[in-house]
Amino acid sequence: MAINHVTAKINASGSGSGSGGGTPVTISGWLEKFGKQKPRSFSSTNTPVDAENWIAHIEKIFEVLDCRDEFKTRLASYKLEASGSGSGSGGGTPVTISGWLEKFGKQKPRSFSSTNTPVDAENWIAHIEKIFEVLDCRDEFKTRLASYKLVGDALNWWKAYKQAKGDEFILTMTWADFRDVFFNQYFPLAEQQKFERDYHTIRQEDKETTNEFMKRFLRLAGFLGAKAGTQEEQAAHFKWGLKEWILDGIVNTEFTDVAEVANAGRNIEILRERNRENKRNRDGDRIRSASASGVRDQRYHDYESTPCKTCGKLHPGKPCHRNSGACFACGSMDQKIGDCPRRK
Repeated sequence: MAINHVTAKINASGSGSGSGGGTPVTISGWLEKFGKQKPRSFSSTNTPVDAENWIAHIEKIFEVLDCRDEFKTRLASYKLEASGSGSGSGGGTPVTISGWLEKFGKQKPRSFSSTNTPVDAENWIAHIEKIFEVLDCRDEFKTRLASYKLVGDALNWWKAYKQAKGDEFILTMTWADFRDVFFNQYFPLAEQQKFERDYHTIRQEDKETTNEFMKRFLRLAGFLGAKAGTQEEQAAHFKWGLKEWILDGIVNTEFTDVAEVANAGRNIEILRERNRENKRNRDGDRIRSASASGVRDQRYHDYESTPCKTCGKLHPGKPCHRNSGACFACGSMDQKIGDCPRRK
């Protein structure tokens, strides 16, 4: 089950014991109460059963906290990342970098030093953005908060970049600008272009299920960011990348997101698997029936072609005339074969 499909199911409330105090009015306040219930994390590698269990677990926490509906999706989505959990801080929205740094630090953000693959860089950015989302962090603070977690080689690179650009430039740097600069350093242009080509030419592989294809598709879409298009555009692109026999069943249907397409495609796969199983069962029944019929025919043939042990002739199902003394020509008990009128 896809992560965005999981979040779409969060509509009710959910386990653990409630925390004291009044009802929070900000996401940070709700995050503090939510974190005290020790909610479990969820990964896209889990099975559909695990997804349902996790939803029930989160809804139980919402129920006991009497969580307001407008905060549920953001709270639950925070636990879609296996790491980076932690309790939020109470109070209102910070207005200074020190206030934001305190709230940011309580989420235990991971540090970044260097990377061997672009995947590591993209994972770190996604991790930091997840924290920004749940804290509802203002854009003007994001670059300074993220750069605070740069260490080692990454910190040396950032210091050199700041020195070249100047402090005033860094203070006004948007998060989108930071992403571009960061990826240019740790996600080379050649790699970015390769991922773009892979995304635009992506097709479901023969042995790949719809859910497996969706994970690969969303991974590439995550690399591209805004270049991957809107949710509707991604859904259309994903749909046209499906195997032809799956696409045939949904070609005239419009979808709002990738999860909807994957769910429809998976239903078609399940139906095909069921039809194949039914056909195997029917074929098996026919084979068993034909085999049983063949055995009966063989037994009857053996019976028909077995000579009588008394007279040495074939008379299946009839008494032997030699034993009974009947006429060999007509079977009558009134005369022998020499007197039989049929022989005259």
